[in-house]
Amino acid sequence: EVEIKSVPYFAKIDDKTGYIVLDHFNRKASTETREALEQLKKEGAERIVLDLRGNPGGLLNEAVNICNLFVPKNEIIVTTKSKIEKHNNTYKTSKEPIDTTIPLVILVNGRSASASEIVSGALQDLDRAVVLGSRSFGKGLVQRPVELTYGTQLKVTISRYYTPSGRCIQALDYAHKDKNGVATRTDAKNYNAFKTRKGRTVYDGGGILPDIEMEETKTSP
Repeated sequence: EVEIKSVPYFAKIDDKTGYIVLDHFNRKASTETREALEQLKKEGAERIVLDLRGNPGGLLNEAVNICNLFVPKNEIIVTTKSKIEKHNNTYKTSKEPIDTTIPLVILVNGRSASASEIVSGALQDLDRAVVLGSRSFGKGLVQRPVELTYGTQLKVTISRYYTPSGRCIQALDYAHKDKNGVATRTDAKNYNAFKTRKGRTVYDGGGILPDIEMEETKTSP
């Protein structure tokens, strides 16, 4: 049986800096990330780089658990809001953290989506991490599979998720389609401003915009 690791690689990149690659959010994502973090701290790492570039997402609760490594118990990480009230949920951290003060940098790019955006957006909103790279993908919708006949499924969008400051990072607006029936991107002029815990301004409507944008992370034509 081939086991696909969520954390395929971690190491120290210099005397003080630990580097952790997180590829996707499967059932073992938070466990593997915690083990990597603890090992790097044992080896003397005093700051951490968490690499979420190209991470398409996965399990929502694993995203919450990974944030929990760096923020205290009972912190709101993400809320989901739906037209049907029973699908409204608030996801809080439930465990004791590993380290709430270690400096943290998160790398994202245009293929970091969904759960990756929850982690980077929540830690940005809580002023717990500096986000580096290029604007993330912008998937802020929650799907639920409905069982149909002959072993098939219908995947229905049931709610949107929101980061702690109240941002929905969904980039494509399915309520407004162009003449070809394709969902349009939310215009930058229609982005709404929100405040992080310490009062910095962040925007919704187009993925997570890094605190520091790196030109070289953008994909060329």
